[in-house]
Amino acid sequence: MKPHVQKMIAAFFEAIEPWKSAYAKARLTFIAVKRDESLVILAARMYLSAVFRDPTKDWFEAGDLVAGQVELSGGVAVFVQAIEQIASHDGFEIPEQGKLVLRSEDNQNISVGPPDLLHAEGLNQGNRLAVLTMCGARRDLLTQQPQTDWMLKAAKIPFDSLSELGVEYGLGAAPNTQTTVEVVANTASEVWLPSSVKDGKAVLGLWLAPNLDRSNARLGYRVLDKGVVVNRGSVDGSKLDWGERLGDVVGQLPLEVPRGAVVQCIASYAGHAHHLRLFADPETYQNARAAVLFNVDQTGKLLRGYLLPDLPPKGKAADDFESAVAWMLWGLGFAPVSFGTSPKTRDAFDILAVSPRGDFVVVECTLGLLRAESKLSKLSAREAALRKMLATSGLQHVRILPVIVTAMTRDEVKADLRAAAETGVLVLSREDIEAVLAGERLRFANADQLFEQALLNLAESQEPNGPLML
Repeated sequence: MKPHVQKMIAAFFEAIEPWKSAYAKARLTFIAVKRDESLVILAARMYLSAVFRDPTKDWFEAGDLVAGQVELSGGVAVFVQAIEQIASHDGFEIPEQGKLVLRSEDNQNISVGPPDLLHAEGLNQGNRLAVLTMCGARRDLLTQQPQTDWMLKAAKIPFDSLSELGVEYGLGAAPNTQTTVEVVANTASEVWLPSSVKDGKAVLGLWLAPNLDRSNARLGYRVLDKGVVVNRGSVDGSKLDWGERLGDVVGQLPLEVPRGAVVQCIASYAGHAHHLRLFADPETYQNARAAVLFNVDQTGKLLRGYLLPDLPPKGKAADDFESAVAWMLWGLGFAPVSFGTSPKTRDAFDILAVSPRGDFVVVECTLGLLRAESKLSKLSAREAALRKMLATSGLQHVRILPVIVTAMTRDEVKADLRAAAETGVLVLSREDIEAVLAGERLRFANADQLFEQALLNLAESQEPNGPLML
């Protein structure tokens, strides 16, 4: 193993040193190809976590392709040794199966960059995820397509594709040209999910990995009333009311809040924020539009089902998705009009939305990839036509933001993101929809503020190394 690889592994574990005792176990999940007595990795992840609530998945095998999960114990020193073995020529021994190894191409080295200590996938969900990525040979040297996908369709336990197998084993569905090993350190402290806000009283909870020192933990909070922060503070872990609740040991904090307020909670450890979560009274709204949506869809299952459909889509899923996007925009304070669901206006716009200030949002909806059915080019053409029409009417000062909304995840559309940024289109993925449904945006809708933020995010996505999502 090259010194640089060893140096980056050490840098990763040095960064999580303050809470490394949280990781008593690790789970190694992988897809590999049999080569002699070795299992040559296509994709693998080692998850470091304080607890695993799901059992490991069964061993899968189809032709020379295998997938499996292995639990490791013994603490960080054991995990480091396993990672170094995977990155070495000898590999990591899996009893009765072979040696798991990340191979590089001939005369080349495994590549590894500095650890990403605040990974974008975690930030979008309010989690601190530290990720170390090591890359080896090209995937096409180990598997051929479409042959591999068709082999998986015929397996005793069938999968539609290598991507679906990857999702099943916790490796994601994003296509990758190289073989990869990722080390993922999950949060060591979390805001307790059953925390609540009701009738002006908040009961907030902090969960902490059992091996960590409570005195180093902290529960922070921000109380938002009508979109404005009216109270903020934090309480050290040693001053919380600790006890066993619903099977977890949790420290609780009672707090008086205004009726209808939203409370953002922050779980921290050793001076580092680990987890964010928002809570609101499910029966109180400060946004009249959100209250109307709740009245129409009291369980929230209808809107959620339309916006987050099971893929591949069935029946009228595309029309339902487009309608629900318009509902969501209306709930956020925009004035949307939907053209795409009518056969006679389908070629005009999917959705056109106007902010209170008079700015336009041109929306294209898709259940699939961004460039499927020329979605990106159609959106650009519609934006250009709208600009020309407004300029002809002396309204060239009106700002226009083109947005494409997809029901797919960030990983699944990753290959199209740069094209969208180059075209000047903002991308909203499944994660962004989930953030709207789970966050305070529907509670405190401010369409003008959202429009300004979206313009900033689009500008950042167009920078060479900028983020590609909202």
